[in-house]
Amino acid sequence: GIRDVVENTSCLISDLVGNLNLDGNQHISIRERRCMVRTLVSHLMDQYGENPSSDTKAILASSIVDQFPCLRDSHGTGYNVQDAWFTCGRQHRPATGFLEERLRNVRKRHQPSPYCFEQQYLCNTFFPTEPTISAERAIQMTEWLKNNFWPADQVVQYMRETAVYRAGWIRSSGTIPMQQIFAEFPCLLDTPGMILQDFAVLYPQSCGKLTENWNTLFSSKVIRMGKKEESGLLPEIELLPQADKQGDVALQLLPKLLPAVPYRVGRKVVRPSNLEVQQAFIDVQPIGTNMMEYLGTATEHPRVLMLGDRYCCSQAFVVINGTALEYPSLLGAVDGCFKLFFVFDVSYPKSCIQIWDFLQTVIYEIPGNESPPIKLMRAQLEAMEE
Repeated sequence: GIRDVVENTSCLISDLVGNLNLDGNQHISIRERRCMVRTLVSHLMDQYGENPSSDTKAILASSIVDQFPCLRDSHGTGYNVQDAWFTCGRQHRPATGFLEERLRNVRKRHQPSPYCFEQQYLCNTFFPTEPTISAERAIQMTEWLKNNFWPADQVVQYMRETAVYRAGWIRSSGTIPMQQIFAEFPCLLDTPGMILQDFAVLYPQSCGKLTENWNTLFSSKVIRMGKKEESGLLPEIELLPQADKQGDVALQLLPKLLPAVPYRVGRKVVRPSNLEVQQAFIDVQPIGTNMMEYLGTATEHPRVLMLGDRYCCSQAFVVINGTALEYPSLLGAVDGCFKLFFVFDVSYPKSCIQIWDFLQTVIYEIPGNESPPIKLMRAQLEAMEE
């Protein structure tokens, strides 16, 4: 009965706490989380077979967060539709969560991961801002902008007033080549700051979230989580004199904390390597890199390019369509790249999609896709003390 399930799972989880040397306030590594899931699912299958009921899985998920408050997702009750450990299937959508995924993979060991992405992923087609000018006036301003780059203040004003029209045009046109967008709206790349301004018009509540909060609220916590995943991470990182240096390291740790999930290209399942994930998110190249050669081999997806080494960023760029847009810092470049995805309605690279989803939903607080690893990471970050 239900009481037996609660008692059995509570005892099992208590044993796990001792075996993994964890307490209710610690964060857990990916290895420890996987160990927990394997043990708990093995117990479920021993007791209830390969297809335990949804109620049984929900009780187990509830018991996990009761024992580990730091694993509770503050956006849910601990095991409801937003929980990382188990989510009931609803409205023709299958159940998800760490427990469900493990059960599914045990039942179908030779099948690809349920997190294989098959469809083209658009970061977000919704923007809440209403236009402030008529469509006719927006078209007139757009034509003026195609033929003028001066006076600068008028360019900035016209770009601001046509931001909503431009977003609607890009989205209503379907999948179109980048060159066509640049031809229609050349000031987006030719005039510095216009991508950031468009995003600020479309998402005013989110525009400063990353640059204001990363170094102050998140970077030290991400580094603490990263140390559990990467034993070679130098302990003196936290002693770096400048917060932005820690912030740069924390950004580069995100591929370790949110590794790639397999995705399909046709019938082929692609499993990106750690290096491919890192390069798709932030490609670190040495100072003196030949930019002309680099841009000639750049991929179609926007990415961040950092010149320097892990602990010292000399220059930072966003690379798009063979063009490098320079930013004053690595954090600024990541912020600019994220906003570029939204302004141009470009899909995230599949190899590092979880990183951008994490930044979108947790840092910028814009609704989007949240995999169980993202939900778990958010819960642990919120549970950590400053």
